Amino acid sequence: MQKSNSFWQKNFTFLFSSKMVKITADSFAFSTILWFLILDGKGAIGTAFLISVSFLPQAILGPIITPLMKTSTLKFWMFFSDLTRASIMLIIPICYFNGFSPLWFIILLMLIHSATGASYDPASVSLIPKIVKEDNIQKANATIQSTGQVVRLAAVTLCGVMIAMIGAAYTMLIILPLYILSALLVLFINYKAKEDEVNGKENKPRGGYFKKLKRGFALVRRHHILFPLALYCVFSNLASAPWEALSAVYISEELNGGPIVHSFVRVATAAGAFLLGFVLAKVKINRYGLLFVVAGMVEGTAFFVTGMNSILPLVFIAAFALGATISAINVPEHTIIQMSVDDEDQPQVYAIINMISYVMIPLGALIGGYAATVCGSGKVIAIGGGIEIIAGICILAFTRLGKAQRSDLIAEKDQSLKI
Repeated sequence: MQKSNSFWQKNFTFLFSSKMVKITADSFAFSTILWFLILDGKGAIGTAFLISVSFLPQAILGPIITPLMKTSTLKFWMFFSDLTRASIMLIIPICYFNGFSPLWFIILLMLIHSATGASYDPASVSLIPKIVKEDNIQKANATIQSTGQVVRLAAVTLCGVMIAMIGAAYTMLIILPLYILSALLVLFINYKAKEDEVNGKENKPRGGYFKKLKRGFALVRRHHILFPLALYCVFSNLASAPWEALSAVYISEELNGGPIVHSFVRVATAAGAFLLGFVLAKVKINRYGLLFVVAGMVEGTAFFVTGMNSILPLVFIAAFALGATISAINVPEHTIIQMSVDDEDQPQVYAIINMISYVMIPLGALIGGYAATVCGSGKVIAIGGGIEIIAGICILAFTRLGKAQRSDLIAEKDQSLKI
């Protein structure tokens, strides 16, 4: 760990650079495969399968893989995750150029592509407290979140231009060196595992794989701060899924807008995420749980107002607010896990909460899609927002999440060692 008060030291710079390169590669990968399937005649069935395998494998496998992780091997999990994705982005175009690109083969490879995220994301989040001082954890998370949103938007835009110029298959070949670069940058990160530090305290033995697996779920269930956080994630993602699934339909049918309007909505969302992430990188927060829940309620309000009022300028304002809540939700969520959970447990706890979040998205999208055929996309989006607001009020009223301060997070971390 570096001695300077700034988190912009060598280790964080390598992690930050790797994350931004990986976000670029991931954005390129999804967009190129999406258009590859469309241009190759796979149509709606292919894109539906692609969206499914992009979410579920990563969510389901996360809690299964993370008990295998040790603090000292986090960067190697990230390294091999990137190399696996690089290999996939090489295999698909080579097979295509040789006349072999059936739908089942592409979907199988993208399923593996998604599954590798089950190791990379938990490892990268758990790595931050090892290379950044405790007082700078929030700032580091906010910097990655805010910059990542802008990089993701720029990558999608650039990818669209390149697909139009050289085609989806050739664009995939550009993704290969990006993943390799991300993997190599991770290897330059140096840190000491907690058990190697002289702190006068030994970690409680964790037992074998199945004991670690059971411990992760038990820890989330008994944690006075993480359990209500996970519970609110259920309602938050269930409520936001209709917007993710129906926003394009809503803009087209009820606002008479086209792809350009939808693109501007995405720009407004990215701008909101970047701005609030920038603020969180400068301002120190004491009550992360309160910020997390209030941000969710603001998001719900934006959904409700947008769904009930088919006014285009209002949609742009709501999109900006939605973007701001992305940073206001993700930054405190990551910081709470990093500060209230022991080092060895962080990857699994993150994966469990992430699993809850990801599983709710396709479920909410499916329910919202059927409901939209009955009462319209706008009302479904508004109902989702109302659910998120009510859930937030209940969480604040009946749990300790909104009242928890930094000192409470540290106390919960000590208690978690006894589980």
